[in-house]
Amino acid sequence: MKKLFTLIAIAITATSTFASSEELVNLRDEMTIMAQRLNFANRADSAEEFQNSITKFIDAAEKSKATIPPKWNGDTSQFSGYQQGLQKVIDVATEASVLAKQNKLNEAKEKLSELPELRKMYHKLYK
Repeated sequence: MKKLFTLIAIAITATSTFASSEELVNLRDEMTIMAQRLNFANRADSAEEFQNSITKFIDAAEKSKATIPPKWNGDTSQFSGYQQGLQKVIDVATEASVLAKQNKLNEAKEKLSELPELRKMYHKLYK
């Protein structure tokens, strides 16, 4: 019986460790997608290309917004601020998307120029 409990404890620990590293990879992956899609959007030659990239950027940001950074070790005290920061990023990207839909590609790209400052500010607070 003792061996069974030990085996269960090991399985739970291994599973939680795997899940934690998986969350880290997923959050890191989403942040990488955001950076790549921002670059693609800034280099887009058409509103359609821009829309494709910015939609994927927003999707990745939404996934990131729902994920507690693993390095916080479950401490959610900063999570609402983290989510507010990502929402600001999403709002800017959405505004840029609206401009692109209106065939205002240059203005859409100009709107995206607000993102590096937001990134710098929120990475300083939450990374």
